Amino acid sequence: MKTQLISVIIPIYNRESIVKPTLEAILNQTYKDWECVIVDDGSTDETEKIILDYCSKDKRIQFFKRPKHLKKGANSCRNYGFTVAKGEYINWFDSDDIMKPEFIETKVRSFNPEYDAVVHRNNYANYQLTAFRDSKFEYENQKSMFYNYAMELIELQTCCFMWRRSFLKGKMLFDENIMRYQDNEFHIRMLALKPKLKIIDTVLATIRSGDGHESQISAKINITKKKLYDVFYYRYQCLKLAKDHILDADANFNKTIAKKALWAFYAGIKFEKSMVKRLKDYIKHYLKLQYVYASPQLNLIDALKSQLYILKIILFR
Repeated sequence: MKTQLISVIIPIYNRESIVKPTLEAILNQTYKDWECVIVDDGSTDETEKIILDYCSKDKRIQFFKRPKHLKKGANSCRNYGFTVAKGEYINWFDSDDIMKPEFIETKVRSFNPEYDAVVHRNNYANYQLTAFRDSKFEYENQKSMFYNYAMELIELQTCCFMWRRSFLKGKMLFDENIMRYQDNEFHIRMLALKPKLKIIDTVLATIRSGDGHESQISAKINITKKKLYDVFYYRYQCLKLAKDHILDADANFNKTIAKKALWAFYAGIKFEKSMVKRLKDYIKHYLKLQYVYASPQLNLIDALKSQLYILKIILFR
């Protein structure tokens, strides 16, 4: 029986200490017609040597370096990986996560001609892979995946989606200007386009905690002002996409997302020590803030209180 080639795309940077279990899990997949496209973001440790050793043992594992003219970062590597991938189906994956043996096969077998993507649940583990919890995956409220994902009633990670390549073709993929919530922002834009989804309520991968190693972009040690503003931008995107694409945003959605956006902005502006730079940050994000304030369920008093609070932060932090 003819099988379809699946492209697993992995951005990587300085993962010599943890990449082997990730690659071993890919090699142990029950489905065999795959390619693993690994794009290195300029590692300075032994990552390249380790991966090249795997490449020499199995030609399905392919190693690329991010071209120097492309912006540094995982998103750039993910996008470049898409350009060199050959599979009919695309599954981005992170270099510290672990596939279950049936990860690829379960999703491939779930596709039929009407679906644009297959989505599954994962579980979470600590850095040492000794403690686990299942992701939130309950949405019995008759709302769309867009609604439940934006409201954080369901947790979806980078690897949760296997996309039909033809659905992604010609679309903006990962935003290379953001460093936090980059997979969330990509997912929410794709979900706003109302793809036809097959949802599998099965754990198919384990996601390591982001607090175990400083090389992990989500580690608390690596929190920056830019990343906090990226979270604000993501929340703003949720509001804007819901309105632009006439999605099922209700009063609870508008108020909840608007408040989450403002909390993220507060955290970002508080992070800056310089009053002059705090003012510049406010001016830079002014139009997006006004869009958030215009949310139908954010009343005038709430908006005014928020703006006074921001003014207080700018002046006195």
